[in-house]
Amino acid sequence: NVKICDLGLAVSMAEPAPYGQLGTRRYMAPEMLLGKTDYDATVDMWSLGRVMAELLSGKPLFDGDDDAQQLLAIFRVLGVPLFTIWPAYESLPLAGKLVTPPHVISRNKLREHFPEDRLSKEGFEVLKGLLSCNIDKRL
Repeated sequence: NVKICDLGLAVSMAEPAPYGQLGTRRYMAPEMLLGKTDYDATVDMWSLGRVMAELLSGKPLFDGDDDAQQLLAIFRVLGVPLFTIWPAYESLPLAGKLVTPPHVISRNKLREHFPEDRLSKEGFEVLKGLLSCNIDKRL
């Protein structure tokens, strides 16, 4: 059973930023975990991707006990942030402070969690787009 809840943390986009920490860690976009304060639609798109992944698998894709562990869980699946893939990473307030990404460059392993017999190419492209660490490439 997957239950969708936690909508009590919704905010009006008309409210002035900063919003503070919003949402449940498990569904928070990596940039929010790294101290980004201006909440926008890309944050919601990440959360939508997390819900989609959980509906498909029946379990959390990233499940850390604290913000640092959550980021490491994201990096283990989506790969270590590289400047070429996520140029804005270095500009985030907690980049390199909250957690030091593993020094070994890892590739994106998202497809291993959702093989083609479980998620079509088109469905995977949507999921991959929603779960892009680079907000400029996020759907």
